[in-house]
Amino acid sequence: MTATTTKFAQFGFDYTRFRFGIRTGSAACLALFLAWALGLEHPQWAAMTVWSVSQPTRGLLLEKAGYRALGTIIGTTVGILIVTLTLDATFYAGLLLTLWVVGCVYTSTLLHGLISYGAVLAGYSASMVVLLTRTTDALLPLGIDRMITVMLGIFTALIIGYLFTYKRAEQTLVNRVRRHTAANLQLLAKAFAQGSIDKLPIHEQITQLAHLETQLAEHGTGSPSAHLSARLFRRLLNAQLGIFAQLETRYFSNEGLSASEPLSEALNTCAQAIIDNDINAMRTSIAALQPLVAETPLAAAFAEFEQAATERLAFRESGATAQSVRAPSVLLHRDWRGAKETALRTFAVMALISMFWAVTGWSQIGFLLLGASVMLTLFSTAENPAKTMYYVFLGQTAGASLALLIQAFLWPHTDSIFTMLLCLLPVVLLAGIPMAHNRTAPGSMDAILVFLLLMQPNLHYEFDAFQSVSIALAVIAAPLLAMASYRLVFPTNLRRRQRHILQALERELHELNERKLSEQQLLRYRARFYHRLFKLYQIADKLDFNAKLTAARWLIRVQQALDKQT
Repeated sequence: MTATTTKFAQFGFDYTRFRFGIRTGSAACLALFLAWALGLEHPQWAAMTVWSVSQPTRGLLLEKAGYRALGTIIGTTVGILIVTLTLDATFYAGLLLTLWVVGCVYTSTLLHGLISYGAVLAGYSASMVVLLTRTTDALLPLGIDRMITVMLGIFTALIIGYLFTYKRAEQTLVNRVRRHTAANLQLLAKAFAQGSIDKLPIHEQITQLAHLETQLAEHGTGSPSAHLSARLFRRLLNAQLGIFAQLETRYFSNEGLSASEPLSEALNTCAQAIIDNDINAMRTSIAALQPLVAETPLAAAFAEFEQAATERLAFRESGATAQSVRAPSVLLHRDWRGAKETALRTFAVMALISMFWAVTGWSQIGFLLLGASVMLTLFSTAENPAKTMYYVFLGQTAGASLALLIQAFLWPHTDSIFTMLLCLLPVVLLAGIPMAHNRTAPGSMDAILVFLLLMQPNLHYEFDAFQSVSIALAVIAAPLLAMASYRLVFPTNLRRRQRHILQALERELHELNERKLSEQQLLRYRARFYHRLFKLYQIADKLDFNAKLTAARWLIRVQQALDKQT
């Protein structure tokens, strides 16, 4: 830890986040004035995009920018179609928009990684076009303005980010996987040395593997090579989970594990080669394990580990594998139940707001609907979205208050768009400071995004207190409404997510017991089972001891069902 980092930490700041925040604020200011120089009507949207897209590593930055661009194009196009079809019929516009956002959030809940973010973006990009269009004559210009400002923001974030961010946080994860793989082999060496897994921390090691699995989404971003690397790592983690599952199942069934000193020594030799990061020694030691393991009940599980490790080494040397990674070996869990509940919740809330808007005709309700479409989609996959909404509300309240102060006391005294944007400059540039402090970090991103959303510059500005305050209140009411819906309509938290995984496991175990699977089908089931078990261990580590016991029981139950198929 450097002296600078230590000084920042003493005051509650994270130096890495501080650097990222200042860099992003500078890029947002640049995008803001570039958009103004190009004559765009909503230059603040370009700055919002920079804040939304910027990432600490290049791989994440490239992929998130790509999905934001795609989501914006699709969402803007759909928004233009909705306004064109419904004209001034508020109710039908709200209904069609609701159906589109519901479809997007349902899809995003089933997806993994940044493609899920792209689906969410397609939803609320349509919302911005539909809900911010004042007349049908302004529709096409608004849609074009939306796309150009977003693309400009993406381009600016890419240029600045590519110049000032790390190429990839890849090596950190590579080293962690290597260390944990070596530790797991050493643990197995102890098991074969004593002829038992008694008192060995098997489940702690599985928990560590589960946490490594969560980092693979970030690792596999930015290029096809990165995606392949993540798939290879996932297969390697699955293979280690399979070995531990076999050991636990045999222990639970009171089946002994024969002690083998040669195998224990070979495992320790392989672990040391991995620690030393010696590729040739790794190849030799992994190959030496095969004849020794062939005499044990773990032969099939070790064969999967050997193949996964060999393909990873081949990728490390050449950037390719000797054979393509089998898709069934890396299938992921999809939360169908959670997706349905999220979609129903989003539909219920947005439909009610749309009806209220149609009945009252209040234009400010459009901002409430816009905020709700974001809150109910972007945060639906959070561990505890209701708690997240509390911090979002605080952040948005701060951002809206700051926006009102500038609108009331600074903007009426300006005489050009340029000077109006200059008033925003300190806020946009320094927004990274609260993001870097441990106490203000939650909700700080929402503060700057809402601040920019409300700061629409126009010539001959006059402050209308009622309209400005009512719009600000409508915007910050969205997280309160979302908080209530997350608590009351299909309450979402870690317990419920655990229940969804258990229900999915129960359903698939029933299917497994009812039929005899082919080798290919068994691969698919096993891959999905293992990913769900990883999710179960991730959740259990954040809950309590009983949740950990539940994960351990299901590990054994799943492996017993898989063993019956072999």
